[in-house]
Amino acid sequence: MGGLFLSRLKYLGVILLLSNWALAQNSYYVYKKSGRPYFTQSMPVKRGLVFKDLDTLTLQKLDTVYLINQLGELYELNKANIYTHNTLQHYKKHEKESSFTIKYFSYVWRQFMNQQENRQRPGVVYREERNIQLISPMDSIKWSVPKIEFTWKNRTDSLTTYFHLQEIETAHITKIGVNANSLMLFRDNLILNPGKSYKWAVTTTAFPDYKNVRFHNFELLTKADYRALEEEMKALTIALQLLGFSEKDIKEAICVDYKFCQQ
Repeated sequence: MGGLFLSRLKYLGVILLLSNWALAQNSYYVYKKSGRPYFTQSMPVKRGLVFKDLDTLTLQKLDTVYLINQLGELYELNKANIYTHNTLQHYKKHEKESSFTIKYFSYVWRQFMNQQENRQRPGVVYREERNIQLISPMDSIKWSVPKIEFTWKNRTDSLTTYFHLQEIETAHITKIGVNANSLMLFRDNLILNPGKSYKWAVTTTAFPDYKNVRFHNFELLTKADYRALEEEMKALTIALQLLGFSEKDIKEAICVDYKFCQQ
């Protein structure tokens, strides 16, 4: 009897996994929009929102919406109309598709999917996040710079805050008390080393419970790694230009999606 119950549980688990996979396969996320398009019940269209099965998407004159799917395919809606989920396959942008754009849009789709799952999952409450907001550098950025200015917004009554910089590989933490909302560090091969990954945070206490602290991550690339990534992004830029995106939009998208932001 117990074996029969377990086999049914396994069967239900497989069905659930297949249904989730099918749902993911049919998910379209908003990659970019212009104008004032809106979903069902007048919900404004925003980057990263999912176009659900029962949704409708309304475009007025001069509105444009780009959607992407799991396969890295791009869909362009640019005419005044009310679009339904089951008609989207007719708006795939076939021309000038490349391996660079397919790889890129697949990556962005996965990022949107993960963000949606995180929003739906009860998460850890980060106490410091409500009090101190990290501004720059942005989370997970990759760059090669001689100096980094860390900035944050202090919404607490504490005049002194504590900057924490941890090297990921060694877990060593550099701690500095600051009576300001910014701090500049230089790539000195002592605190900051090319080829290393770090995470940083700012707290109101010198010895916080790090489990309740929200960190931002960044990678300080070597010159060789930077050049290799730069060349890859140049190829992607050309591919996206052929799809009709402006250089400004591409630069912004690469910064937001790949965290590769050129100064």
